[in-house]
Amino acid sequence: MEIESSRTAPSRSAAGPSRIAHLRDRADALVRVGWPRREAEWLALVCRHSGVFLRSQYLAFIGRTNPALAHRFVRRCRQYAVEEPCAGSRLRVCRIASRTLHELLGAEHARHRRLASPEVVLRRLLSLDYILEHPHAAWLPTDDEKVNAMTAAGIAREVLPCRLYRGALDGLFRYFPHNLPVAADDERATFVFVLVEDETESAVRRWGLQHAALWTALAAAGRTVEVVVVGRDPVRLAAAGRVVDRWTREPVAPAAEREETAARLCEQARREEELESIRAALVAGNSSALRRYGDVNGALARMRELATAETAGTVRAKPAITTGRTWRSRRVPEGWLTRAA
Repeated sequence: MEIESSRTAPSRSAAGPSRIAHLRDRADALVRVGWPRREAEWLALVCRHSGVFLRSQYLAFIGRTNPALAHRFVRRCRQYAVEEPCAGSRLRVCRIASRTLHELLGAEHARHRRLASPEVVLRRLLSLDYILEHPHAAWLPTDDEKVNAMTAAGIAREVLPCRLYRGALDGLFRYFPHNLPVAADDERATFVFVLVEDETESAVRRWGLQHAALWTALAAAGRTVEVVVVGRDPVRLAAAGRVVDRWTREPVAPAAEREETAARLCEQARREEELESIRAALVAGNSSALRRYGDVNGALARMRELATAETAGTVRAKPAITTGRTWRSRRVPEGWLTRAA
């Protein structure tokens, strides 16, 4: 599989200062308070997708090479951003930490503005670098936007990748917990996996299994499914590319069979979600969440019923996609990774 990569030199054609559809309203909010259009779009892009950026990425966006332009821009952002060394290296990452700026963009609760581990910072920078090269795709920056786009396409919530967080009394399901880029329109859905240097292709396989049911449902709904693995290490990207290639070679079932499989996966996911909710309520001692089952004994009986149904009719979707490729970032420098040197 050929490894595509970001341009080593900035280019106006890569992103440029033109209006980006999924950020238009957000950028307008910053223009109204005095930001130039080009800078407003950049701030909206960063705040919505990563919260952090490198000076080289800003220069690529504006299509210039003069480092002084990035220096001046970072200085103008001092009220809203901090530039910090990452992982004890000489690399400096600019983080937009201002709640005020995020509020103007309608994202005051965004996790991006908070301090994060070096591993998370690297994933966000690599995600931004890919989006920077493909800014006009129909990106879905937030979990809610991803869920809404999928349900609007006729996809049941139950097949969306999710994770149960047990901090709430009866548990909280968070959809698309990987916090990775997703784009979707009426014809295509694109899923990006960021492969950092402390991971192998097995991480790609696990991620694919977690999305397999969704991809099956999208195929049944007539959408093409594209997967892009983004990283910096060409050896790891080549190994990940072989995994993705296998997904593209999965046999395509007839439309009726795909719809039946999607329906069975949806029903199975509903059972798994209910089972996890009961477990969380029992652990938390949340009697109100168990009231629908009568009492604790009723909840335990329902758990046994769900477990029996799972054993009898488990369906395991294999990752199957329409197209897949890898993409190598050259703007996020190698040599720093995840831990302080």
